[in-house]
Amino acid sequence: MSDPVPSTRDRLIEAAMRVFAREGLQGATTRVIAQEAEVNEVTLFRHFQNKEGLLTAVMTQAVLAHHGAWAGDESEWTGDLKQNLRRFAEGCYANMARDEAFLRTMVGEAKRHPEHARKVIMDAVKPMREGFIAKLEAARKAGLVREGLDLGIACDAFTAMLFTGMLRNTAGCAWGYTAQEYLATCVEVFAAGLAPA
Repeated sequence: MSDPVPSTRDRLIEAAMRVFAREGLQGATTRVIAQEAEVNEVTLFRHFQNKEGLLTAVMTQAVLAHHGAWAGDESEWTGDLKQNLRRFAEGCYANMARDEAFLRTMVGEAKRHPEHARKVIMDAVKPMREGFIAKLEAARKAGLVREGLDLGIACDAFTAMLFTGMLRNTAGCAWGYTAQEYLATCVEVFAAGLAPA
């Protein structure tokens, strides 16, 4: 059975991710994105109205692709916390590594265009972040996570460890350890920090 042909919308999102990663927000034009997707520029505008709408769709798609790492019912997080964190870390890391060029561009663009990038990033990430916090809250209710810990900050700290480790590893700047060793250590440190006294 052959792979399904991507829709025009999907082709535009995939092309935009490549062009944004290669050219940055300023350099990426709707004309170049449409050419890369092999569609007319009018088609791009019909689907996304403008470049900002397309950027929002690209960022949302990148985050949704990471959904597998965030997926699962909260009740699954009332068992082995380390195992759940490891599964989450591996899925999240793999998806970030896949979209590494685009994510690096977004980090750089956030500094140059803080208001626009902040809105796009925050809007796209918010549902996934809230899902991870809910899973940590379920683990806390099961007695696996200590009281008094700000779970929003904990979520941000853990995902930041994963993100910076991915950036370092994909740039060849790891200190002689593998990505798997890095993830295992992140999970060990984070799980120990979450554990009740």
